[in-house]
Amino acid sequence: MMRPARIPEKLAKDLEQLLQDGVWRPGDLLPGERDLASRFGVSRSSVREALRILELHGWVEIRQGDGTRVAHPSESFGRRLRSRLHEEDFIAELFEVRRILEPAVAALAAERGDKQAIERLEALLAQQKAAKGDLYQFVELDMDFHKTLAEMSQNTVLSEIVVLLAAELRQTRLSATAKRFRPETTLAEHSDILEAIRSSDPEMARKAMLAHLSTVERAAKTKEVGR
Repeated sequence: MMRPARIPEKLAKDLEQLLQDGVWRPGDLLPGERDLASRFGVSRSSVREALRILELHGWVEIRQGDGTRVAHPSESFGRRLRSRLHEEDFIAELFEVRRILEPAVAALAAERGDKQAIERLEALLAQQKAAKGDLYQFVELDMDFHKTLAEMSQNTVLSEIVVLLAAELRQTRLSATAKRFRPETTLAEHSDILEAIRSSDPEMARKAMLAHLSTVERAAKTKEVGR
């Protein structure tokens, strides 16, 4: 039986296949959460998470008050990225982009992050520590940690790009760490980033993020250590 934590990912793949088959076309409005939950026999929260995965991959657009629509190809940057994830050189280029952007994001978060945002990071780190035995949940919380940092930068363009890149590399990380999952390094490096944010030290935050991303890239290449 499939573990509950994996239901959203499985549902996202099933919905993606339907999109590829043309069941819904660009611009079409997808059925509502309640309808999809009933149709696939899952919870509404699983549907919500699956749609979020599809949005990050560029298949759909979720708009408050308008529902979820199938994205047009010209708008599906995430889909184009995903189609090249099997290319080793392309993965290296994605990590290069992250090394350029995310240290800057961390520095801005250290400058602009308020008490509430810092408390969210603290809560996410605590949840990650509790999820060390569950790779899938750990990776989801990892994405949330980076997403929260991006939001703390208060730069919406940077935030969207960072979240998209992290989402596209998520599958690479899951594959790379499935057999040799090492969460301790991730937790220690996230703690360093959090401490820099707490101290409102942009340079410390920049260096901590750069060190973390270097570990991430090595892990993706060696398939030994988690992100």
